[in-house]
Amino acid sequence: MPLSKAARRNEIHARKLDLRVYRRDDGQFDIEGHLVDVKPFPVTFLNSSRQADEPVHDLWLRLTVDRTLEVQDAEAHMDIGAYPYCTGVEPNFKTLRGLRIGPGWNRNVRERVGGGQGCTHLVEMLAQMATAALQGIWSELDDEDDTNKPPRERRLRTDLANSCHTYRTDGQFVKVHFPSHYQRNAGNEEG
Repeated sequence: MPLSKAARRNEIHARKLDLRVYRRDDGQFDIEGHLVDVKPFPVTFLNSSRQADEPVHDLWLRLTVDRTLEVQDAEAHMDIGAYPYCTGVEPNFKTLRGLRIGPGWNRNVRERVGGGQGCTHLVEMLAQMATAALQGIWSELDDEDDTNKPPRERRLRTDLANSCHTYRTDGQFVKVHFPSHYQRNAGNEEG
């Protein structure tokens, strides 16, 4: 276990999130998510109950995107929602068509399927699905292969610049691997 030893405790909730990315035969990509929430003890809701380890949520979501990461189709399905009233929002996820995974993704998703138009858990899963899409489709996104170019000629994709600690434009990684994109900032420079 990579974390320090935990204090004595009892598990009260488990969430399993499974994300997978597929290259389709037609050149598009499917990103599929499956979320399952369970409690290790019986639980009673306002109008339903679950036995120990029986799913509270069992939700599915598929995005189909093209090479530009534009959503071509979206499909949601609830095998199990916390309440019977949860079903019925699945068709609303079709409104994601036309959105592009990239800057503003989470805001745009919330505008279309947030609040009463969607399901909190499916909307949260969409943020993780976007990251999985980028990881899975990584090599398909570049129009040209930069890996064999010398560092001074490599491009740093704009969606990666300043997206995390490693890809900081004032950090050592960018300085070494993408020197033309390096921007010295005395407050954050690693070396």
